[in-house]
Amino acid sequence: MSSQMLQSARLVGVLTLMSRLLGLARDMAITATLGVGTGASAFWTAFQVPNLFRRLFGEGALSAASIPVLTETLSKDGAAAADRLAGRILGLLLVLLAGLIVVGEAVIAGLYWRYGGQEKNALVLTLAGLMLPYMLFICAAAMLGGVQNVFGRFASAAAAPIILNLFMIAAALAGPFMTPAEKRQVVLLAAAVVVSGVFQLAWQWAAARRLGLRLPLSLDTRDPTLRRIAVTMLPMILGLATVQLNTFADSLIAWWFVPEKVLRPGGAAEEVGPAVLSLAQRLYQFPLAIFASALATAIFPALSRHAAENDLPGLARTLSRGLRVTSFEGLPSMVGLILVREPLVALLFGRGRFQDWPEATQRVSFALFMYALGIWAFGVNQIVVRAYYAVGDPRTPLGVSVRNVALNLALGLLLVHTALKEAGLALATSICAVVQVVVLLRRLSPRVGRLEWRAIGTAMLRTAAATAIMAGGVLAVDRFLPAHSAAVRVGAMVVTGGLVFLASAWLLRCPEIKELARR
Repeated sequence: MSSQMLQSARLVGVLTLMSRLLGLARDMAITATLGVGTGASAFWTAFQVPNLFRRLFGEGALSAASIPVLTETLSKDGAAAADRLAGRILGLLLVLLAGLIVVGEAVIAGLYWRYGGQEKNALVLTLAGLMLPYMLFICAAAMLGGVQNVFGRFASAAAAPIILNLFMIAAALAGPFMTPAEKRQVVLLAAAVVVSGVFQLAWQWAAARRLGLRLPLSLDTRDPTLRRIAVTMLPMILGLATVQLNTFADSLIAWWFVPEKVLRPGGAAEEVGPAVLSLAQRLYQFPLAIFASALATAIFPALSRHAAENDLPGLARTLSRGLRVTSFEGLPSMVGLILVREPLVALLFGRGRFQDWPEATQRVSFALFMYALGIWAFGVNQIVVRAYYAVGDPRTPLGVSVRNVALNLALGLLLVHTALKEAGLALATSICAVVQVVVLLRRLSPRVGRLEWRAIGTAMLRTAAATAIMAGGVLAVDRFLPAHSAAVRVGAMVVTGGLVFLASAWLLRCPEIKELARR
């Protein structure tokens, strides 16, 4: 892994950290305004619809299929050829997304006609129909970000989500003053999402133009390179769709099967399961996005270059170091989040309408515990799947993902009916993530060459030891702070955990800490 790649990962990580901090502020504002009742559950459930397509056609399958081809074109034919190809991909993407929006709106209208008689169903479908056009803007923006990654530019794409967070924060803060009715508040939030998509697309287009890219839009479907991307992309879409549909299915299962709770004395029963899952997901994804997504974004072009040059030993070395760094950051993140979960939830969300439900902090922190168990696996999975994509093998991750869907659905339906409730869905997701990583790693070596398993294993043992020492220090500090505020507890636990882990890693001679500190 080169110094430039680690610098790119660090830049993406810093910008992603800024975006995630704003995302937390966004979630705090929305939760204070809406709580975890039916309005919040309806909004977060409907918001998953355009996000599903964003992850498939934006930063997911299309980027994974096109970046290796664009990298190869840039390497062999130059920047002008890569620019023309990017314009053709973008043109085809815009037409495809426009067609999907028309079909999607028709489907939502049909569902509204059939199930809109219930107020809660009508609200979900209204929000989904309103936010569906967002997928065109955000997918095109994500694609432009992927093109910039090929040219070695990562900042614009990593900073783009900040725009969404700012718009949503503004809408959440303005909602109680402008529209006191809860339904109007969530509609205002949905409108802010769509408007932010327009601004994100404009941001990415301007950044691409600053690179000197013309991006001539065209619809040359006879282009063999486009067909190659399409053939590669189809199994990727199916594979990624399984993951995203699992998340969406979890929200629907929580909507249907988690018992309703009365949030206020004398108030109506409200749906809380999807909102609880949504808040827990955002908290476990915070560290995941900072270390795993940033590294995966930076490492993918390098893996693609190794594959294009048929340099399998180099690919195996880069992948091995990526796995070591991911584990070095993932293991302490997993344990630390588990230890700090309850005061963290109380600190971030314990205000406004969130306080209407006495069990809110306990339920969100319990779901977070279950999601946190899979953080290491979630992070490693992002790296490993990109290695398969780099060598032109999307079918293996697809096959594993499809089987995982059935396992996740079965486990989720089983565990949601236990005392775990919506946390059972989180546990099912973590179990399936571990299973998927184990299977993918076992099948990967024959395709990329022998990985540095001894170095990986030794590094993980040292990281695990440093993490165990960190856990002891965090528990010791928290033992003396039970009566203090959530802010004091979280601050003391996080600072202690970070310092103890870094000191332990240095004493144990973990090579990753020296590598990251040096570069």
